[in-house]
Amino acid sequence: MMRIGVVPPRRTACIDREASVASACRMMREQRVGEIVVTDNLDGKPVPAGIVSARDIVTRIIAVELDPAAVTVGDILWISARPATPAESVPEAVERLSASGGDALAVLDFSGNVAGVVSLDDLLLALVSGRPLARSNLR
Repeated sequence: MMRIGVVPPRRTACIDREASVASACRMMREQRVGEIVVTDNLDGKPVPAGIVSARDIVTRIIAVELDPAAVTVGDILWISARPATPAESVPEAVERLSASGGDALAVLDFSGNVAGVVSLDDLLLALVSGRPLARSNLR
């Protein structure tokens, strides 16, 4: 069975849930990523709380004309599926992500640190192809 560890995660950026959406937008632009892992601080360590995507920002902030400098990423964070681990099966991750209604999962390394992000599209492509994705396929 294919495991998450063979699906190379996309590079990611992390931001504290108290940061403004405007700050998240700047970070996403600087890091050239389409989603950002929102973290909580647990005993001095950032722990993933969920993911905010560019689509989330457009539909929940820009489209309703809210001020991105006045809204935090925590304010627009959907309840997210728990992060994936390298040992988890791809079908399990697809099922959990689909049930959550999200687009992507944070991927934790074996030490519990954020290693990247894997999207539903990445997971489905890996399942259909039956082989790991080439890094060139990742955004």
